[in-house]
Amino acid sequence: MTLTQEGRPKRQSAAETRHQVIETAAALLEERGANGLNVSAIMRRAGVSRTAFYRQFPDVSAVVRELLIRIADEVANNAAPWFNDPDAVGSADVVAANAVRAGRVLKPLVPQIQALIDATALDRSLRSLWRDTVVQSRIDAAAWAIRRDQAAGAVKSTLDPDATALALTLMGEQVMLEVLGRQDGTPEQYAQIITPIWEAVLYGTT
Repeated sequence: MTLTQEGRPKRQSAAETRHQVIETAAALLEERGANGLNVSAIMRRAGVSRTAFYRQFPDVSAVVRELLIRIADEVANNAAPWFNDPDAVGSADVVAANAVRAGRVLKPLVPQIQALIDATALDRSLRSLWRDTVVQSRIDAAAWAIRRDQAAGAVKSTLDPDATALALTLMGEQVMLEVLGRQDGTPEQYAQIITPIWEAVLYGTT
C-alpha cells in the first residue's frame, strides 16, 4: 500500500489498481499455483480493498483471463519474423535461431503458464480461453507462415498447413513445459529438441 507524505493511504487510480491486482495474481500463481489464488489472497498481497477489487473484476477468473491475454500478447510481440513477416520466407538454417528466440521469451513465463494450465483444468471456460487466446494464436501464426513458404516453394507442398501447425505447436508446448519448466532448463536445450523435428517436417532435413 502506498502512503501519502502525511501517512494516509494514497488513493490509486482504477488503472493502477487493475495493474496491481494483475501483477499480484501473477506472483501468487507462480508461488502457490492455481489453488492458492483467491480474492482474499490477492487483496492482502496487493493491499486493495474488496470494493476496489470488484470494481475492476467480477471474479478471479476474470483476472486469470487478463493474464492469459497478456501472455498471448508477449509471445506474439516477440515472435520471430518467420511467424508474421510476409517477406521472411523460412529455411532449415533459421529454425534453430527461431527456437532459441522462442525459448528465451517463454522461459520466464513458464511458471505462470504452468499455473494457468493447472487453473484451466478446474474451469472449463478458462480451458477454452487458454486454447483460443494463447494456443490457437500460435497455431494460426505457424499455419500462415507455412502457407507463405509453400507459395514460395520453400516448404513441402504436400503438407496440410493447419494440421502441421497444430501438431508442431502442441508438441512444442509440451517440450516447453518439460524443459523450460526445470530450473536448469535452457532455451538452447529446448531448441535442440524441437529444431530437428521442425526441420524434418517442413524442409525434409534431419
